[in-house]
Amino acid sequence: MKMKPNTDLVLYLLIVLAILITAVLYTSITLALFPLILVFLGIIIFRQSGATMAVLGWITALALAVIYFHTGIDVALAASLYGIIKSLGITVAVLFTMYLIFLMKEANALEVIAGAIRRVAATKEEQAIFIGVGFGAFVTSLGVVTPSLFPPLLIAMGFDPFSAVSIAVLGYNATTSFALLSIPVTLPASLFAIDPVLLSYKICLYLPVLSTLISFAMLYMIGGFASVRRGWFSALISGLCIGISALVFVLAGAPVLLIGVLAGAFTMFVLYILSASKQTSKEKLDMRKFLWAISPWLVLIAFALVISVPQITQALKQVDGPAFYIFDKPVDFDILIQIYTWIFLACLISIPLLKLNGGQVKKVTKLWAGRILQPFLAYSLFFAIAYIMAWSAMKVVNGNLVPSDAYHEFNMNLVVANALAGVFGASFVYVAAWLGLFGAVVGGSEASSNVMFYPIQKNIAQKIGLSDSQFLTTYAAHANGGGIASAITPSKINNAVVTINGDATLESRVMRKHLVAVMLITIITGIMNALFVAWNL
Repeated sequence: MKMKPNTDLVLYLLIVLAILITAVLYTSITLALFPLILVFLGIIIFRQSGATMAVLGWITALALAVIYFHTGIDVALAASLYGIIKSLGITVAVLFTMYLIFLMKEANALEVIAGAIRRVAATKEEQAIFIGVGFGAFVTSLGVVTPSLFPPLLIAMGFDPFSAVSIAVLGYNATTSFALLSIPVTLPASLFAIDPVLLSYKICLYLPVLSTLISFAMLYMIGGFASVRRGWFSALISGLCIGISALVFVLAGAPVLLIGVLAGAFTMFVLYILSASKQTSKEKLDMRKFLWAISPWLVLIAFALVISVPQITQALKQVDGPAFYIFDKPVDFDILIQIYTWIFLACLISIPLLKLNGGQVKKVTKLWAGRILQPFLAYSLFFAIAYIMAWSAMKVVNGNLVPSDAYHEFNMNLVVANALAGVFGASFVYVAAWLGLFGAVVGGSEASSNVMFYPIQKNIAQKIGLSDSQFLTTYAAHANGGGIASAITPSKINNAVVTINGDATLESRVMRKHLVAVMLITIITGIMNALFVAWNL
């Protein structure tokens, strides 16, 4: 977490100062985007860790909100607290997933799983696609955080640290929005009275192309064009299976919570069938040993499936009591329906299942405690930044948070949105996905981006004359952009790097290489959105 004084840091500070001067002289939008600019400069160019830049980004957002964007210090600090609390659903899940994977590593379960996967997928390319796309979509949809789960497993399989991190963060959202029991879809749907099935359908329109592009990007990251040539068929099949099956499941009336689970499971099945025909090994899989190795995941999957049942979800929500409020904003932890509670229980159950003794548990706990600070800071403070931006230029009246007189001119999110609408006009449909990308990178998750930027997207859609259906298509592009952002989200990259004890240099390398792929995929998303809007899909 310490930043050592060096010439890079001096240059960094000079660049930051130059951007600030430019912002003050020319436009508010530069200042509104400045926390994000700061984070990207720090990670990509100056190789600071995501946690370090989360701290600096949060301090900068706080200062700008108070000094320039007409926000009281009480509102800015409350926004930070609200964002940190809202992050816990992801942050704590990340931390407990790390603990679970460390337990499995200590028990040598990862070695057993790695051997089994090599039987299903012989080449590095097939393994990356099977784990990153198929299995990644499956477990991410259940609420397991792949940046915590995959890197140690992939290292055990012989992947280098860069490839292990790359597969983990790209695979986090192979189905873009269908993660964490589909919270990115159901949360904005409940808040803004959107039909979740219709929104899911709109999102799925993009998936056959986007999931395939993510699959090819994954191959390129692990071995360049040589890996693409060797694994193109697996990438094509997996991408199309994920995308088309998700669309079919939506049309067939499957629960939104399980769309990603079903699509991931179907994709793994197809990839297994394709690879089975090529198997030459006569050695049989020790099924008993394999089931022992994956028993923590089986327990977790069982828990996730149970709490995904709507009736059970509603019953559990009532147990932990009513929400409390920050100003007039409700905060309800809903501990019993949060996946982190069930990951924690899976950890406890896994200790005897994996036959770990007290010394091993103590060793794992010590390792885990030494590595959780960075991912905690990265996730929680990026959420804090997101809510500072959302609450900027607001004030408290009779305990309620309301827009101030300066809100429309100085709310940081509106500054960005109005600038985009003014510059692009009707062509905004080409860039709507970039707002989703921006929101997810700053906020740390697509769910946060979808909630905070819905009013902005709606406002822009009205200004440029989109119908309700066309707006929802554009909002789906925004959501997909937020899913794509996982590949460059500092909090997720930092989380993946920490699980294998990597350093800030590895974070910088991953983000720099992923940035180009993410930009290309987002451009294609914009083109698709423009076509879908024109065709009234």
